[in-house]
Amino acid sequence: MAISPESPADHNPIDFRAPPPSPIASGRRSSFANDDVLTEFLQHSLRVPDLILPDRTFPRQNPIKNPPRIDFQHLNSPENDAVAQILDSIARIGCFQVVNHGIACELIGSVSTAGAGVFGLPPEKKAAVVRSPERSYGFEESHGDEEREMGEEFVWGRDERLNLEMEGIWPLGYSNFSEKMETLVLEMEKVAGKIFSASEGAHHEKNQYKEME
Repeated sequence: MAISPESPADHNPIDFRAPPPSPIASGRRSSFANDDVLTEFLQHSLRVPDLILPDRTFPRQNPIKNPPRIDFQHLNSPENDAVAQILDSIARIGCFQVVNHGIACELIGSVSTAGAGVFGLPPEKKAAVVRSPERSYGFEESHGDEEREMGEEFVWGRDERLNLEMEGIWPLGYSNFSEKMETLVLEMEKVAGKIFSASEGAHHEKNQYKEME
């Protein structure tokens, strides 16, 4: 009996099939579209939350208003609370205005007029008397983005070195200005001394009252 060759259909050979297509879209246009989707997702999901901090830990800063005006003539008046206003202002904002202090307006005006010559000096002369860690008085130097400039600020003081240097660059006007400044500062020191004495006395009385309670 003749034996015919086996037909391939009589066996179940292993079926080798190609892998499924990749889910990643190909092509430049699809890639850009996916980038846009990813960017939109990140923009919506990676937002920094708004933090609400308690005022106790980080108190809100109130803008500083004009300091109170203290009438110097009411300083020793028992019917006026000028000293209490001074102490309260120092505790809250650290400064106050003094009006009706008795310093002559003519003296203040003469100092301003004489001081105008200080700021009229050319920059090269101002640069010779610049404030530094070694010099407490002189012109204040401001630092800009490109170059240093002399600011419109001059700190005066009772300093012999300052007098010699300023008289060297402004021989005709500085002595007159310095003398007027000295007179004005003496008057201001008198006013400040009376304010300090009144404030210190009121503070001492307040502490004694607390000890008696």
